[in-house]
Amino acid sequence: MSKNTTENSTNPHSAILGLFLGSISLITIVMNILVLCAVKTEKKLQTVGNLYIVSLSIADLIVGAAVMPLNIVYLLSPVWPLGLPACSFWLSMDYVACTASIFNLFILCIDRYRSVQQPLKYLKYRTKMRASLMILGVWLLSFMWVIPILGWHVFANNGERKVEKYKCETEFSKVTWFKVLTAIVNFYVPSIIMLWFYYKIFRAVRKHCQHRELINGSYQSFSEKNSIHHSKTKNEQSICLQKQILDGNAPPKDKQSLDKAENKCMSVTKENENEEEPGSQDSDLSDASHNHTFTEEVSSREHSNPKPERACSPQEKTENRDFKGLTYLRKTWQSLHTHSKRHIQGLHGNRERKAAKQLGVIMAAFMLCWIPYFVLFMVIALHGHKQFSKLHMFTIWLGYVNSTLNPFLYPLCNQNFKKTFKKILHIH
Repeated sequence: MSKNTTENSTNPHSAILGLFLGSISLITIVMNILVLCAVKTEKKLQTVGNLYIVSLSIADLIVGAAVMPLNIVYLLSPVWPLGLPACSFWLSMDYVACTASIFNLFILCIDRYRSVQQPLKYLKYRTKMRASLMILGVWLLSFMWVIPILGWHVFANNGERKVEKYKCETEFSKVTWFKVLTAIVNFYVPSIIMLWFYYKIFRAVRKHCQHRELINGSYQSFSEKNSIHHSKTKNEQSICLQKQILDGNAPPKDKQSLDKAENKCMSVTKENENEEEPGSQDSDLSDASHNHTFTEEVSSREHSNPKPERACSPQEKTENRDFKGLTYLRKTWQSLHTHSKRHIQGLHGNRERKAAKQLGVIMAAFMLCWIPYFVLFMVIALHGHKQFSKLHMFTIWLGYVNSTLNPFLYPLCNQNFKKTFKKILHIH
């Protein structure tokens, strides 16, 4: 190692920089291992959607464990001190892990988009096997970087290496067309598509939330109207039941008129039920309490009118009880079904909103960390990089820091991650 290298390694500024960057590398490793342990130990986190998070975390772990440390070595040394095999490994892991990180975020965005836009159709398609195949495809595509990194000199330079011995950079580092093409394919096109997907997700979630608020507002106004209407309905239904009970005491000549009255009562009851039906779709368990009141009222009316009830035959009493029992059961079932439906819709809406929030935060961090690098990457590809060497290194590390931030973003958007992290770290 040269004298300059020795002086550089003992420079206090270099030592502080090395310590700082080494801390970032260590935090990246620990936090991404924590994410993997959390998913492995907590069943609630073992979902199809979190498979993409696991894959993204593996890419970030490679950045923290392999790419960052070797970059620190090169940064603190004026030359590459570890030889060609280590250089090839570092470059391969750098390109593969960063590309996998971008493409994992891309398929995560597609998954969230389809979950929001086509929930029922995509639910059948969205299996762990299909998600695993998509993730496998991402990693195979990312590992294709190994071919140009290891074999560019074979394909383009007739086996001759043009990179200086004590430098560690790709053989295509000065091939402008290839660098521009890969930047477009690797970053710009996926990023534009992801932004479009997220815009559609955001609009869909906002539309669902507004629709749910409108329904809830309509239900509240309907309930006020229904409170007056329902009391009228109960009275009419009670009168109809009393007519049916009194039907057993009616003389033969009044049978026909009573039958007409019964038919009329049944039609009124049916109409009232039909009028209540739209509101029942968004009702709470309040309908069950109305039914309970209705039953109690009928019972109290029967007890307050003992004479007509004593005149009823046993068969009519049984039919009357059956009628009331079926009505009560039907109304209770409708209210429970409606309540469960609204509860599921609410959970689905909350899940959509949380998924959109998580994706939005991860995408925002990704864009902020990687846009400076890829903009400068294009400038360097077109105009050279000697005057931008320090800025270039800063943008590279800013991109690496995205792998450090991601594990901190998951618990911010997901309570299950937060609880599992606290459990693993024994934080109360």
